[in-house]
Amino acid sequence: MSFTDTVSAAAEKYRTPGPERLKLYGSLFAMLVLTAVLGRKRRGELGTRATLKQSSFARIMFMDIGAVSTLGAIYLVLNGKTPVRVPAALATLFVGSFALLPALAYEDWIALQDKQNNKQ
Repeated sequence: MSFTDTVSAAAEKYRTPGPERLKLYGSLFAMLVLTAVLGRKRRGELGTRATLKQSSFARIMFMDIGAVSTLGAIYLVLNGKTPVRVPAALATLFVGSFALLPALAYEDWIALQDKQNNKQ
């Protein structure tokens, strides 16, 4: 079995809406919130403006965050099925993953509910 096959097999449980993907969204959101709440400024830290002024790497990463949030918003609008997709996509452009992760989890949760209802 090649490395690609191993990675593909490990990722299989995340390809479609399911409990594993919901746990992933929840874990990522929890880490995001914990980092925001507990990640206070440390002594000697430059701060956001000074860091962006002094570090080209920090500027590139800041722009990358905006690009990824925009791609997430586009993905949500194009692939989402619930009415939440458009407001959540707009919110994603302003607050990033704080809006995107719950919206993706909600989309998956609704898909799971529909799947269960169709089985009955």
